[in-house]
Order: sequence, then structure tokens, then C-alpha cells
Amino acid sequence: MSYTPEELICMVTEKINYGEELIRKLEAIRDVDGVPKLQRKIQHEIDFLARLKRSKKIKAEQLSCSNLRHLGAMVDSAMRDGVISVCKIFHINAECKLVIDIISEEGKTWTKVIARNPKSLSALSEGNSSYGARSILDQAKDYIECAQLYPCMYKSPKVIFEFVSGIEEHLANKLKACGVIVNGEILQNSINKSDDDGSDLSDDEDFSFETTANHTLANLSNNVDESGITTLNLDVTAMMAYVSNMTNGHCKYVFKQDVLTEQAAWDAERPVKPILNKLFEGKSLVCCRTAWDNFEKIVNTLGGPHEKQRTMQLKEKLTIYDDNYGGPDDFPRQTLKVRGNVRLRSKTVFNFGHRIKALTVSANVGFVRAAMQQGVNYAAFIHESRALTEGKESSATKIL
Repeated sequence: MSYTPEELICMVTEKINYGEELIRKLEAIRDVDGVPKLQRKIQHEIDFLARLKRSKKIKAEQLSCSNLRHLGAMVDSAMRDGVISVCKIFHINAECKLVIDIISEEGKTWTKVIARNPKSLSALSEGNSSYGARSILDQAKDYIECAQLYPCMYKSPKVIFEFVSGIEEHLANKLKACGVIVNGEILQNSINKSDDDGSDLSDDEDFSFETTANHTLANLSNNVDESGITTLNLDVTAMMAYVSNMTNGHCKYVFKQDVLTEQAAWDAERPVKPILNKLFEGKSLVCCRTAWDNFEKIVNTLGGPHEKQRTMQLKEKLTIYDDNYGGPDDFPRQTLKVRGNVRLRSKTVFNFGHRIKALTVSANVGFVRAAMQQGVNYAAFIHESRALTEGKESSATKIL
């Protein structure tokens, strides 16, 4: 179908307006991880269309190349309840990275949004494409492999492929055989297939995949579900909070140090010790040698007599392992760069917890967030920070 130059300009203008509306819609969820990145992607499309409009040399096929339909579908998905991240980058190995369109349900679900024509998807999956083009089946295998590399609570997120324009039945069956959940209208096949059950996939591939949680920042709270975890890995900050005088009935002080006064006020309002006691019930408590040695050094230097006594009582409940217990770190954690809030001690503690499939208990939210920025997620129970205060009480003002 041919269009007049005026019609083409009108079509470009409509697309530009649509893109601008998408950016405005996203402002309502701008605090969601990755939304500014998605807005920038949309803006790039708008800028391309604006240049095209100014040139007045518009061709219909140039408009069909616009990525706005796919981006619009991503915006629709991002606006749903429970979305915590969009356009999130993970690394499959040192050379290969994968962008996850939508992460939702506290990290339990990864979703890829596909707006492409169903017939072209089927043709590409049959090898009818230019050399090097990756089919939706190739992308499905990447998603599944990446999901296995980034578990949280030691199970992989479920993978959903959402087809905005629908998907033909034979291709949907192949994706399901790969372990992908298919959302979208299932359409009649345009290509005759003698076998639509996915049995042409390699026999030696393992398509049995776990479909549960990958924790993310939404889980950095006291509401994390630790019901399936029997072992807790205690960070230095967790052990300090557990033995501190402040958390054991002595928070009614105004200290000379503002940070201690602030923590004392927090503990009066939100006591940490009852939270830890409840968490510890029925669990095996462990820590690595680095965590214990650093904690013990802090207690010996700053701790008062009661804090030292609680430390000895805690040690009786703990099993202390060598830092490298459980074998080598897996790929993402091996390559976690020590910089900023990612300190070597914290990396050692959290990697130890990951290797033994424990929930790491810590107040070090900075490390967990910084690690996530590098694409590394840990199973963590994050509590508020509490310092040792018994030695500061003599110079503090007691609140009556």
C-alpha cells in the first residue's frame, strides 16, 4: 500500500506523540529499577522519528522498523502490580550478557515481551532467516540458562514469554518444552509440522527447571519468607545487633554520638532482638571464620562485660566454618568486583552463605544493593543496624 507524503508525515507525528505518552506514563513508576533506562530507549525512538520527519523523505518501511510497538508493550507490562525491575542486565558468562525485560513478583518471575509478527517468529525458528539471526527458541534457552545462574533462596525464577501479537501453536509447544511459560493468544500454524510437541529438540538437553524465587530488593525487609531455609549465615552486623546492650533492654539513652542515639530511638520503636530471636528459632546458626574473627575483634575492643558475655553464649550456638567451606564460588560471585559498597569481607561472608545454601542475616543493605547492580543476587535477611553501646553508656544521658 502506498501513502502520500502528507499521510506519512501524519503517521510519523502519531508515532512521536505515542512515544511521548509512553514516557509520561512511566513517570508514575519512575522509582522502579530500570524505568529511566526504558524511558531513554523510547526517547531514542522518538529522536529517530523526529529526524525522519524533519528530512521529509519518509518511506513507509522506515516506519515499520520503529521499535515503539515493542516498547509500548513493555510499558504496559511494567505498569502492572508487582513489577520491581525492567531492562535488567545479567551475565551468562564473562562475554555474554542478557537483558531481562520485566522482573516481577518479588523476583519470582522473569518476563520477556515479544511484539513481533507470529508468522515471522515461526519462520525464524525454522531457520528461514539471515545468518546469525537468533530465533525465539535461542532466546528461550538463554533465559532459562541465565535463570539457573541467578537463583535466590536457591531456586530459579520462572520464565514467561509474553506474545503481544500471539504465537503459533507449534512454536508455543517448543517453548513449553524448554521450560518457558507462554502467555498470549495461541494461533493456528502457518507452517505445516509433522511433530509439534517439541520432540525435535536435542535429547541430551535437560528441560526440567525449578520455577520459584529469585529475591531482589523487594525482599530486603523483615518480611522475607525463610520458611524453606534451615541454615542461617550470620554476618558481623547480625552478631553485633544480637549481642548489643542496646537491643537487650538498654536503648533508653541519649549518647554523645548522634548515630548511636538515632539507633537507640529506632530500637525503642522497632526492637531488632525479637525479630532475630524469632528468625533463629529452629535454625542452624553458622558463620565463616572471617566473620567471626572480625566480630570477636570488635567485641574485644569496644564491647562491655555483658556484650562479651552474650558473645560467648552466641558462640556456643554457632558452628564456625573456614571461609572456603563448600567449594569454589560460582561464576557471577567469582567475578563480583570489590569496589564501593562491595568490600572483600562482605563478599567473603555472603559467598560463604551462598555456597552452603544458607540465608545470610545482615544489616549490610549497601552491599546487597551494590552486588545487585553488578547482577549478583544473594539470599539475604536484612535487619536494621545496631552498634555495641555498653561501653558508651557511662558518658550517655539515661532517659527516665
